[in-house]
Amino acid sequence: MVEGGFGKRHVDRLREVLNICRRMSRETDLASLQALIIREAKELLQADRVSIFLFDRDRCELWSAISQEGKVMRFDARLGIAGAVAMSGETINVADAYEHPLFYKEVDIETGYRTRSLLAVPLHSLNGTVIGVGEATNKLGGDFTDEDGEVLTTLAAHLTDLIENTPIAAELKAQGARRVADPEAPYGGEFATQRIVGMSHRIQSIIRLIDQIRPTSVDVLIHGESGTGKELIAKALHFNSPRARQPFIALNCAALPDSLVESELFGIEKGVASGVERRIGKFEAADGGTIAALKTGDVIVVDIKKRRLDVELPAAELKRRLKAVKRPKPRYTSGVMAKYARLVSSASEGAVTG
Repeated sequence: MVEGGFGKRHVDRLREVLNICRRMSRETDLASLQALIIREAKELLQADRVSIFLFDRDRCELWSAISQEGKVMRFDARLGIAGAVAMSGETINVADAYEHPLFYKEVDIETGYRTRSLLAVPLHSLNGTVIGVGEATNKLGGDFTDEDGEVLTTLAAHLTDLIENTPIAAELKAQGARRVADPEAPYGGEFATQRIVGMSHRIQSIIRLIDQIRPTSVDVLIHGESGTGKELIAKALHFNSPRARQPFIALNCAALPDSLVESELFGIEKGVASGVERRIGKFEAADGGTIAALKTGDVIVVDIKKRRLDVELPAAELKRRLKAVKRPKPRYTSGVMAKYARLVSSASEGAVTG
């Protein structure tokens, strides 16, 4: 016999969970299952929304298999609280999402929703592999409890069985593989962070850092051994930023002879020598976009008297001096040049000191 109000409520809630699981087992198509989960799980958890994200390991993506929005959203599985659950296999319960360092605001921006509290649990296959994440948001009248976590975990476990062992599995697989051409899709998607391979803690921290700084205009210096993907990081920063439709100019600094650095960076004016035509430099070509100064480990010093600017690589010094000559409006003349392109430079580990 169960005594006490809390014990009775707990038993009643377990009965509700069992009832929902039985009803889920009777569903034979994805649309009906989605409607059932959204309606019943929301009521049981007293949540504003309930979503199911599946983990596509080949693309390193989480995608929304079941959501109230009714459309498929995809994002890097190493981002956000849902991503952290997918990577760790551990439940995360957050009272204030926007105060949590892992919260991925892009989903709210895309949907127009405002997440406050959030509960995320892993979906485990029979062999223990994480295949997705169950998520409840905005608990009505308070924060999600440990008991809410147990309820959502139980529902997720039953859903996993349905996903893997019923005809719904084929329907989900087809939906996950479907990639309809979308005119609003991000430009330069081939350089999405999902293309950066790896799930280690170090790679996860790099992906999160890219996501933090990509909407800003801060200049970036990338360290790493040769062949570790520094240019790939530079392209991910550019093509996932508001500058994506502007030029991305890559400059191999190691291949530049001292005599050509000035003209390569700042261009050359017509008539400075016999037969010379005007040619713009890399900074002007990259206006509004990104200039990637690659392999800046070797220091090159050029005295550019006409432009009243000494250019010194590596990038830390170049960035400092370029900031000193910024102007309110772009000017690419034989006087002073203003920089309106983000500077992303790379150097082998240990090449830049100080």
